Amino acid sequence: MPLYGTLTSMPLPDLLQWLGNARVTGSLRVERDRVSKSIHFHEGRVVGCSSDDPAQRIGQYLLNRGQITEDQLREALQLQELSGQHLGSLLVELGALTAEQLAMHLEAQAEETVHSLFDWDDAVFRFEEADKNPAQAVPVSLRVEDVLLRGLKRYDEMRQIREVFNDPGIVLEKTGRNPPDAVLANRMGRALWDLIDAERTVAEVLLQVHGSEYVVTKFLYELHRSSLVRIAKVKEVTTGPPVPQPVAVAVEPAAAEPAGASAPATATEPPAAEPAPPALTEEEEVEDLLSDFNPEMDLPAQEPAEVEAAPLEETGVEVAEPDAEQRGERGIVPLEDSEAYSLEQSLEKARRLMAKTEYERALVILDRVYREHPGEESLRRLTAEAEAAFVEKAYRHFLPPSKVLALTREMDTLEAEDLSPSEFFMLSRIDGTWDIKSIIQIAPMRESDALRTLKRLRENGLIELKDP
Repeated sequence: MPLYGTLTSMPLPDLLQWLGNARVTGSLRVERDRVSKSIHFHEGRVVGCSSDDPAQRIGQYLLNRGQITEDQLREALQLQELSGQHLGSLLVELGALTAEQLAMHLEAQAEETVHSLFDWDDAVFRFEEADKNPAQAVPVSLRVEDVLLRGLKRYDEMRQIREVFNDPGIVLEKTGRNPPDAVLANRMGRALWDLIDAERTVAEVLLQVHGSEYVVTKFLYELHRSSLVRIAKVKEVTTGPPVPQPVAVAVEPAAAEPAGASAPATATEPPAAEPAPPALTEEEEVEDLLSDFNPEMDLPAQEPAEVEAAPLEETGVEVAEPDAEQRGERGIVPLEDSEAYSLEQSLEKARRLMAKTEYERALVILDRVYREHPGEESLRRLTAEAEAAFVEKAYRHFLPPSKVLALTREMDTLEAEDLSPSEFFMLSRIDGTWDIKSIIQIAPMRESDALRTLKRLRENGLIELKDP
């Protein structure tokens, strides 16, 4: 018999503990904001995970860990379209990493997926029993007790972090002090430090490093706590397509998958494979990143907790609000589309727009309704239909996949524009050589959202199309 409800009424720790004690076999699907993650159980133990979020597939995960480059990911994805092979196998064949390294990363990935769900207190869930252990790309076996222990620890840490970093539009600036040399020698530590420029938001930093929200924000929190950085201002980051929030990543099923997914590698290890860092869980990666922070460093005293936890409007930090014209340019729902409708009325309004091939306007409505009615199957199906229709229309009419994208101005002048995190990310990947399909493939966002972002940039005259 299926079990379903919300994590508001039945918190995830209670749900996991019940499933573990009952020694169930089946799958628990948790959904929030158009993202669905599944935890697979066999006799009460976690044996695998999966996700339908492109930002959380193995390609983005390996980018985040520094295991592969964007060029390697692009090459593997192009080969995947031709061969139909799993992405992980292709990356091994290309020498980006070994089969053993891939297997270790996929196992670490499964554990992090479960931990990321501890942040989803407003999600809906559904558990379906099964007669046998579901096939997984890389089988794992995690005790629910261990998952709960580490997940609750992470939840407490994130709650403390969000007392300071309580808005994705927060912009950090350096105070003039540098972190220890060993921190800057860390690949991710160096990348994060270089991205702090008094202009980029926390959401933009997350996109730029393909990073886990937990790993990135904890590092930024420690920089702030050590008075190495401070909050400069807060920008408005609300956009039409949802800004992706990378948190953790998931092991993909072994069955055929869309571009960006993967399975365990079976190819022979190429002799020229470059050595790569070991696979780490998020907790281990954070420890590695922060291990050289010395609590006895000669730094200014930390601000009182009550100042850090105060609402941003009470701290004197500047909050940039968009005017009406900017709201229209950035895809925020127009007034006539933001009225309160019932679910059925909203679905019918979206269907009428889709009948007129106005798929993007339909998606604006469906995006909003999805946040209000997560888990509705009719809404899921209509959103998937609208996304597919918009993607087909975009590639056929105004963003042909083989066209090369180029900036109309120098990047340093574009940085002064009022850009959303997704817009800034896409602009930063345009170098006059990559075609549209390649940029879409390496972006940690849904294909329809990435295309909507590029369409908006083109309409605003910031990018142009060129022949290959």
